[in-house]
Amino acid sequence: MNAAGVPHCSQVCALMTVLGVLSTATVVTVPENYDGHFPWFLAKVETNTSGEFRLRLEDDYNGTFGIEGQTFLFSRSSFDREERGSYELQVAVVNDEGAQLDHPVSITVNITDRNDNAPQFEQDTFLARVYIGAPAGYRILKVAASDRDEAETLNADLRYQIISQQPELPSDSMFQVNPHTGHLTLTTEGAATLDADIADHYQLAVQVKDMGDLSQGHYAQAHILINVTQNTWVPLSPVTVRENHEGPYPLPLAKVRWNGERVRYQLESQPTAPHGLFTISERGSISLNQPLDHEEQPEYRLSVSALDYAGNLYAEPLELQVTVTDENDNAPVCSPEIHLAFVTEHRRKGTCIVQLRGEDEDDPSTENGQFTFRLLGQEPEDPEPLFTVDGDGRVTLARDMTDYRSLTYHLLVEIADLAGAEGGLSSTCTVIVDVDEVNDHAPEFSQQQYGPFNIPEDTSIGHVITSLSASDADFNTSDAWLITYALESGNEGQRFGIVQGGQSNIGKLVLRKPLDFDAVSEYCLVVSARNMEELEDGEYGPSSTTTLLVRAQNVNERPEFPRAAYEVNVSREVQPGTVLLTLQARDPDSVATPVRYRLGNESGNWLSVGATTGEVTIQGRPPAVRSYRLQVWAEDGDDPSLFATTYLVVHVAKLREAPLLVYSGTFLCTPRRDEQAISVTVFHGARLATLSIDGHPMERRKWKLDQRNDTLAFLSIGLSWVDPGLHQVTIVLREEEDATVILRDTHPVNICTCSSHGKCRIELEPIQGKPTVLSTVSTIVGTLAVIGFSLILVLVHLSVTRKQRKKSKRDVSVEAAPLRPSA
Repeated sequence: MNAAGVPHCSQVCALMTVLGVLSTATVVTVPENYDGHFPWFLAKVETNTSGEFRLRLEDDYNGTFGIEGQTFLFSRSSFDREERGSYELQVAVVNDEGAQLDHPVSITVNITDRNDNAPQFEQDTFLARVYIGAPAGYRILKVAASDRDEAETLNADLRYQIISQQPELPSDSMFQVNPHTGHLTLTTEGAATLDADIADHYQLAVQVKDMGDLSQGHYAQAHILINVTQNTWVPLSPVTVRENHEGPYPLPLAKVRWNGERVRYQLESQPTAPHGLFTISERGSISLNQPLDHEEQPEYRLSVSALDYAGNLYAEPLELQVTVTDENDNAPVCSPEIHLAFVTEHRRKGTCIVQLRGEDEDDPSTENGQFTFRLLGQEPEDPEPLFTVDGDGRVTLARDMTDYRSLTYHLLVEIADLAGAEGGLSSTCTVIVDVDEVNDHAPEFSQQQYGPFNIPEDTSIGHVITSLSASDADFNTSDAWLITYALESGNEGQRFGIVQGGQSNIGKLVLRKPLDFDAVSEYCLVVSARNMEELEDGEYGPSSTTTLLVRAQNVNERPEFPRAAYEVNVSREVQPGTVLLTLQARDPDSVATPVRYRLGNESGNWLSVGATTGEVTIQGRPPAVRSYRLQVWAEDGDDPSLFATTYLVVHVAKLREAPLLVYSGTFLCTPRRDEQAISVTVFHGARLATLSIDGHPMERRKWKLDQRNDTLAFLSIGLSWVDPGLHQVTIVLREEEDATVILRDTHPVNICTCSSHGKCRIELEPIQGKPTVLSTVSTIVGTLAVIGFSLILVLVHLSVTRKQRKKSKRDVSVEAAPLRPSA
């Protein structure tokens, strides 16, 4: 290396093939975060100057850049585009005295972006709210995120996604986020099911990822807390205004309130009102600014809109109907129209339950705005009224709250203006009074003991043993009256249970687990009765508890096998009288009865079982099958209808003689002759067997093996042409049932060109390993002997086959004989 610490010129020259050559004004583009070797050669600097000169970098940016060997521009460190996106360099061409020889070279180094910055949300947690009744697509907020990487590239192409929603009620897809803009909106399902009673707030985990729709990229997460609020953007009730109203003005008519913030209200009138007649404030208050004239215009319809700061509607506008009235034509109303009140049992006469309030659109300084209250009726009715209402709207008890007929009363109250004088206007409102029942009576059983209840021990699960019913003096159907039953003791093992349903004080004792007379024959169950509501005045006494006596009745039970199935192996040569195994079934009764055994679905009578001993014995030769499955019965000695069954599987092992393949010849003609084939006969083989060609697929396709039955097949050429010569053909014999290989035999076949009479035109190739003339003659003699022996076997086989044909009265050639069916 030279003094500047730059690699040797051979390395620099290698870089010249990939680095640009700079002219007097050049742009070099390099990536940020380079992690290779330094110095990092950026480009070659070339000038038009000849002779001796040197290059001088005017500004190296604090040692970041340098010139190597008066030729190459290099960098000593990597770049960060987010800190600086480009560098402007000037390279002077000077002589040894520093005098300028040529125009300076201008170099601009541009830094390209890499995805080295993860996106970031503007805040970790966003707060928002959504109102019940908001339509699908309602925009809740925008979750904004930014990325320091270069804009308009994939590195800063952001995608938004909702990762989780808690709670997932009533659906896990209440909200959706636009993957490109980050706008969070209400889904169709969310708009239809949003309910503050189910979930009054949600927490969303939102993820933003760069690299657009590609799978890789950097991620960031934020949370959104959404409060569910009631819809305040509700229809407006019509208002009336007396003509020539004295004011003061502006006169409030109504008030609207949008469900969220950042709202601007807009008011329009139909028909068009004079400018400034009606106005709406920033807080949503609608006002009248000057008196109205009924004869000029009796009614106005005001349209109130809620808009965002961009002028977009949040929801459909509301309509306010303003009616201009004459004199006293407005009836007073209760505020609210329906009052809810509560009264506790045992309250004394005169107790105030609720104070009613009324409103009148007429001027309150006149008789038109003075109203009084009066009770019109009570439902349900009592012989003596239970409530009273005075003129100021005070609802009180007319007598002590000790004797009542309902837990809810509806009071119809009239409110009339003109202080109740004749000719005034009136309206009615409803007061709903709920009675708070005090639980001051404990439930009681009519008996201290019930039973005995005799239940057979084989009674099915869920059987109702008896019904329980206790009485309670509290008001019927109230929580103080409702009773729950519990098993306090005697229910070891949770064998019994009590079920109840609906608004009923009836309980049912049911069987939860099977009874066992031999284990427990009698149960003494202690049952308690308690109110659903806490007992406030009084205590639970002995009468709130009773005893149930349940007795299990003994039932003769069926025998049981300890195993679901038995398996045993036996040789086909097993001798009669051999005991395979001994079956043992048990009687679960405390006083066991003898068990008797018998075999089911048995055929052949080669097995037997001892009726009392359970010994399974060989009676004769096993059947010609590999496995034999039969059913075994164990019957109760006193009642044969009580029995158990199991299965016995006997695996029979058979002996087989070694198979032998015999061939009718050793040569075939090419091209293929359809009538020519070598017969392959199976001797001493399995009855159900298949023959196939073995070897490489390219080799197997040369041959065709046509199997006619289990003992005979024909080997021929599979292609129209096979090269002449000696070929080794491997034939595999498999059992048909499970494809087990029984024999793999290789047979030499000579392929030759033949005359019209089927004679080979060329000398057959000698078998490998025997090249002499003498050995060839010996081979021919031996081959003729084998062929003779094979012909004898074939003749024997044909004779046997002919006898079979005569026996079955069929006249079919050997080649066309069908395969024999499986045994």
